[in-house]
Amino acid sequence: MSISGIIALYIIGLTAISIELFIPGAVVGICGAGCVITSIIFAYLHVSNLLGHILLGIGICFIPIFFITWKKLLTKTFAVNASEEGFSSSKNRLEDLISAEGVAITTLRPSGTVVINGSKVDVVSEGEMISKNTKIKVIDVKGNRIVVKPVKT
Repeated sequence: MSISGIIALYIIGLTAISIELFIPGAVVGICGAGCVITSIIFAYLHVSNLLGHILLGIGICFIPIFFITWKKLLTKTFAVNASEEGFSSSKNRLEDLISAEGVAITTLRPSGTVVINGSKVDVVSEGEMISKNTKIKVIDVKGNRIVVKPVKT
């Protein structure tokens, strides 16, 4: 194999590995790594040790550049964060509504909307229809499901 063929194979391999940053799946990256390794082996066997050393050195320098770029792109593109700082579960907020009272702003048939503590909340009645503007009380919270009943006055 000629020098230009070896260098072309090497460049194709590095390009394929770089494309892997934008097209996840590993097939393109593995093919690119195979091209790079093959070109380095051919450089050592068919051309000279100097060309093999040069290609190997460039490849070794390319590895950290690839991973740093990959990490920066991954965190911006796919919104991957290492911490959950600032994350709040709705579970805690909804469990605080147990025994809270509010007013139905839509007719609950059996689901609808109520205002509790100044916030609109989607709720479900125990099965009965509750008229609009009726005072309600939260009796149960199961996940995101809030169960209410009318307050007897």
